[in-house]
Amino acid sequence: MINYLKILCYSSLFISCSSINIMKMRPIEQESIVDNGKEIVKQENNEVKIVASYDGRYQKYMVFDVELFNNTDEPLTISPKDFKAIPLDVNKNQLTSNNGQYTYSYQAIEPEEELSKVRQEMNYEETKIKRAKTVNTVLFIGGIVAMIASSSNRNPERAWRNANIGETMVQVAQIKRIADHEHYYSRMDKLSGEQHTWLNENFKATTLAPHTSIRGGIFLEANTQAKFVQLNYASERSNISFLFEQWFEKR
Repeated sequence: MINYLKILCYSSLFISCSSINIMKMRPIEQESIVDNGKEIVKQENNEVKIVASYDGRYQKYMVFDVELFNNTDEPLTISPKDFKAIPLDVNKNQLTSNNGQYTYSYQAIEPEEELSKVRQEMNYEETKIKRAKTVNTVLFIGGIVAMIASSSNRNPERAWRNANIGETMVQVAQIKRIADHEHYYSRMDKLSGEQHTWLNENFKATTLAPHTSIRGGIFLEANTQAKFVQLNYASERSNISFLFEQWFEKR
């Protein structure tokens, strides 16, 4: 009982002391307003107005809530890929690889492209589970046949061997079936969540009518080594950038 209580106490202490790092970002160098806990910045020129705030993390991405306005009297073609994140060090210099051969920068992803990838992966998982079902059925039936054949075999040693092989094949088929389905449902649950995310993202490649806007998440790969992140928007006529400070808080 004493040992059990010690283990319970140590486990509780470990759980209470464990923490996770939460990425935090805030805009600097531009005036901001706070709305629902988010610091919002904006810039505009004759072509566009951009309103942006850091919205959190999703998988390996940092997400910015961005609204882009077409300030012109003409249709404006826009895409998430017009945005790029440049990770900076403490001196606000662009981060480079350890060998110094290249600098880091990340182009925003297009939700429609990610949706296509997810659907391909879902189709692959469907194909894989169907193939696994065929293999499991062959194993199971083969095991049953071997067990039946062993009962009519007059050689005791051979009969025992065939029965043992048959039982093993049936057991393998059953265990494999459970493992295959657990993997399938786990993967499909994850992929369904990703599909829902990309389906509901509004900021996609499109053409904005004059004096209209589009709002949604801009997803860019996060670099945990960065101290600052420069969010850039670039087109043929515009170049707008926002500077964010990046840090981590333990929770």
